[in-house]
Amino acid sequence: MLTLKKVKMIILFKYIYLIFFIFGLFYIPQISAKEEIFSDTAVIVVDGDTIKFNNKKIRLHGIDTPEIKQLCKNNKDENYQCGVKAKLALINIINNKPIKCLIHGKDRYKRLIGTCFINEININRWLVKNGWALAFRKYSKDYIGEEEWAKNNNKGLWQGDFLEPWKWRKK
Repeated sequence: MLTLKKVKMIILFKYIYLIFFIFGLFYIPQISAKEEIFSDTAVIVVDGDTIKFNNKKIRLHGIDTPEIKQLCKNNKDENYQCGVKAKLALINIINNKPIKCLIHGKDRYKRLIGTCFINEININRWLVKNGWALAFRKYSKDYIGEEEWAKNNNKGLWQGDFLEPWKWRKK
């Protein structure tokens, strides 16, 4: 027989379940991958948001970094090669370690689009949080919080002045 106490507990658990469900839908970035690939060969860093291994080129999902030829201003108002710095940041975090990428699809240049990891470290997220990549809002909302954190803490590009990579490419 259902008592008032049991009914209240059932209702409470339903609300808790509903809260977790809504939280999962809106606040936890979901990665829906079609394929998972592991680096069997050395990882080559093409630029700040593109890598190559196993004879496959992978564009990092949801982020955009300055182009190799792009210049930015540091906090002393001096030009520096911010695209090269973003590439070096990616080289340094990978540091010859094996990586895993969850592949979401392909872009218009036939590159695979992936979220890549070193162990449990999401490389895409790390680049944004350290200020060397921007959240590429045109394609994803996954890293906006990390970008805001990097900006508020003057990390990487946010130490000076820069033009967003998508605007720089249109120049």
